Amino acid sequence: MNFRPNTKLPTPDLNLTPLVDVVLLLLLFFMVTAQFSILPGLKLALPGLASGEQVRVPAHERLEITVTAEGDIYFEGQPTSLKNLPLLLTRTGAAGDEVIVLISADQSVVYGRIIKIMDALRQEGFTRVAFAARAETAPEAAREEERP
Repeated sequence: MNFRPNTKLPTPDLNLTPLVDVVLLLLLFFMVTAQFSILPGLKLALPGLASGEQVRVPAHERLEITVTAEGDIYFEGQPTSLKNLPLLLTRTGAAGDEVIVLISADQSVVYGRIIKIMDALRQEGFTRVAFAARAETAPEAAREEERP
């Protein structure tokens, strides 16, 4: 038996090139897929409301209509027109007394535009309507917060 070390064997080394390649590919994968998590949204300046109550309605019990400052109408996130709104409402198959229609409108939207939307809702039998607003602090509470 030969117990003497063999000096002719090469010294072991670790090749890091494949490891770096894999790490860079994972980094690239996560950077590309992270872009899909950003959802497009509409920029709205909702009117403020000092009084009122918060109403929480499950998503399956509501329909959402959004009106931008330019007067563009979105039904459930999809752009539409005032003329097509009744057709989209009937396609949902929901009865007017079963769901709440949530109207989110920019504070600079012309009042007549909202009335026309509400008229279209009423003609299709939707009687439960709610308006989205942002909560404002009461003036007295705001003054108390400013005091030291």
